[in-house]
Amino acid sequence: MNTRITRRAYIDVGELQLHYRCAGAPEKPALLMLHQSPSHSAMYEPLIALLAETFHIVAPDNPGFGNSDPLPADEQQVKDYAAAIRGLVEALELAPCFVFGHHAGAAIAAQLEHDYPGTARALALSGPPLLDAATRAALPGQATPFPPAEDGTHLLQMWQRIRSKDAGAPLSISQRETLSALASGNAYHASYTAVAAQDFASLLPGIACPTLVYAAGADPLLMGVAPTLALLPNGEKGVLPGSERTYVCEKQAQDVAVLLTEFFLKQEQ
Repeated sequence: MNTRITRRAYIDVGELQLHYRCAGAPEKPALLMLHQSPSHSAMYEPLIALLAETFHIVAPDNPGFGNSDPLPADEQQVKDYAAAIRGLVEALELAPCFVFGHHAGAAIAAQLEHDYPGTARALALSGPPLLDAATRAALPGQATPFPPAEDGTHLLQMWQRIRSKDAGAPLSISQRETLSALASGNAYHASYTAVAAQDFASLLPGIACPTLVYAAGADPLLMGVAPTLALLPNGEKGVLPGSERTYVCEKQAQDVAVLLTEFFLKQEQ
């Protein structure tokens, strides 16, 4: 008997082939989950296991990450990532659906609903990237590629970069993220550059759907929650206990699942 919760598949979106994870019965409310960089949809496995009884979940690998094709070199703005995800939504006939994004995924989620209104029945943004000038300037440098070295020092450099995001994370998460960063090539830097260049604040007044905004207690993007809420017409603040950082969706999956379920199912009433 196959007890697998998550299935994996590919779909063509224009010239791109996108890989995605899915779970839950198709008749359940659809929930699109967009990951942070340089991760891929595997980061949502713990959440998928908790949410699959309630939602029909689709978690794509963003272009250039996991097993999804990268965007063309001249199409690497957040709007281009959002367009690719909109293509997946249309091909799978998900809209209108619930949309959840974490960090870079939150940037894409907001852009998606701004550019394609009505895609989202409701949005949830974890760690909204409403960046101050200093963070915006520094962000691309945090993903600068390490050129391959004969002695493999670039592998250690990437490990140290990823590990510094959360030195208390399980080694399995750091290893997965390191391998994902290395495999993504230039997409890691391109996605950080795109998020830094995005005018996130200008998108928010045009997003009419109910929008949950929150960040983990030690998330470096926690500072963006209040100003994001101030710009949204229909925003709601979410609160998580504890002091996790960037891997909150895995390390605090139960709390995140409760928060998302309560918010999204409230829109069903």
